[in-house]
Amino acid sequence: MSLITPEACAYLDRIKLDSEGFKPKAVLQTSEVIDKRPWLACAFAALLKVQRYGRFEPGIGDFRVSDDTLNMAGRVLGSIKYRHLPNPSLSALPGGGIQITWVNGVEAVEVNVFPGEGVGVARLIDDVPTKAMELGAAEYERLNEFLADFVG
Repeated sequence: MSLITPEACAYLDRIKLDSEGFKPKAVLQTSEVIDKRPWLACAFAALLKVQRYGRFEPGIGDFRVSDDTLNMAGRVLGSIKYRHLPNPSLSALPGGGIQITWVNGVEAVEVNVFPGEGVGVARLIDDVPTKAMELGAAEYERLNEFLADFVG
């Protein structure tokens, strides 16, 4: 039995898009989440890059990032409600952690995500912590409090 029969063909040459009121959408579309927070696409791309290039450095530390840590960092980023933020810088930390940093002049907000240990967040002015706390899994939205003054 052959599936290449006239009944199985699509007959795309017979379709007239203009007459049917069909308007094709763009091939590359921005998702609704990314559209609401433009910095988020850059952050997720950097997150994957940090995991891809993480490695063990003898005498320095283990900079490999696990999938669990990556997912935890993604949930932290997804909990942020602010649309206008600078693109964060991301880097691997010894012990398999990830550091996410937003910088605006002398002010900065740093988030450290460690596997199995949780999330730490700090607000810095001139590299001096002014406010710091640990966040549990149900408290990621509290990061917005740190970013509120930062965003202005």
